[in-house]
Amino acid sequence: MKIIYKMKKRISILIGMIAFSIISMAQMRNYNTNFEYSLQNFVDTIPIELENNQLFVRVQMGGKWRRICLDTGSSQGAVYAGEHLQGLQELGNVVSRDAAGHSDTVRVVQLPPFQLGKLSVSGYVASVYPRRHGRQQYDAILGFDILNKGLCCKIDARQGFMVLTDRRDFFDDEPGYGIRYKLKWFVPYIYVSPFMRHIDEVLFDTGSRQLYTMNKQSFDTHAFKSKNVGSQIEGRSEGSFVIGQLGAERTDEVVFLKLDRLKWDDFNFTNVRAITTQGASRIGAKILDYGTITINGFRRKIFFQPYNSCDSIDVNNEQLHIAYVPRNGRATVGLILEDCDEFRSGLRQGDTIKAINGQPLNTFDDFLKYPFVEGREYNITVRTKEGSVKSVMMKR
Repeated sequence: MKIIYKMKKRISILIGMIAFSIISMAQMRNYNTNFEYSLQNFVDTIPIELENNQLFVRVQMGGKWRRICLDTGSSQGAVYAGEHLQGLQELGNVVSRDAAGHSDTVRVVQLPPFQLGKLSVSGYVASVYPRRHGRQQYDAILGFDILNKGLCCKIDARQGFMVLTDRRDFFDDEPGYGIRYKLKWFVPYIYVSPFMRHIDEVLFDTGSRQLYTMNKQSFDTHAFKSKNVGSQIEGRSEGSFVIGQLGAERTDEVVFLKLDRLKWDDFNFTNVRAITTQGASRIGAKILDYGTITINGFRRKIFFQPYNSCDSIDVNNEQLHIAYVPRNGRATVGLILEDCDEFRSGLRQGDTIKAINGQPLNTFDDFLKYPFVEGREYNITVRTKEGSVKSVMMKR
């Protein structure tokens, strides 16, 4: 059977990375901040990059420049096996839980001293993970412990810098909409309001790409209590889209939402499309498109200052309608919204990509690395959950 549909450009970018959090609630055991800073009473301005809704800094480690992802949703750092970082000191093992809810025992190492702007950091601890599907464009992760030890920062993605300081009162006069956070598994949780008269506990997670994703159980609680929730549902489907360090989340019902507003203190993000997840609700790095973020590790507050200097912004983002996840090592349709173009064409949740234009794709990496060209049509061979094979013609 041949089915013809157009695959929009953004689909090749999503590839199951939607609402992805690099490491969530990791290192739940043996957490410590015994690493050392080289400076006291300092203020430094450090260049940053915001790329594909992930936040990066560059550090010098082992005589080389390293691109590091700053992930407030991870309690501690992470590095990847096979990177050949010199000077790692083995510290043993730890139980780690990833963003998709999988737990496993992983190695823990102490990184060699590294330079972050003017600041030298020594004794920093990180977990070691296998490199996940070749998708990372960075060498390691800095977790929230880098701030939790006793730093404050202001992140301005529009200007491309981060101000880092150990002065507890340095940002006291900064404007913005402030929310107090609490530490839970050593990462910051805040309260926002997705529906009228309802609040949601969310992880402030710069490792997550989306502006907002909502825990399914939290959504069900809101939906049970409020009639106005139903009017903000765009669709429902069975599937999964979160990929953690240790695998994809389990399949369950996913609710596609268009929120009238998402309230952060007295600021409103309006017309926000979001989806539910089995993991924690999250505010992700997409928020940096709309304003600056200041994290005060002493006051335990996070401030949002909008670029538009108003008390609201119309987000009106596009809804996710398809995502691919690794299943048994292959690229599989993890989630698809009914009534989208792909669904009407016949693609279904659970379809596994076997070949493109007759070229076998034996791994998830093969799918990620396939050299799609904009405007060309491709013959995609898939195997359904039931075991039958069909051919899908898609145009990029």
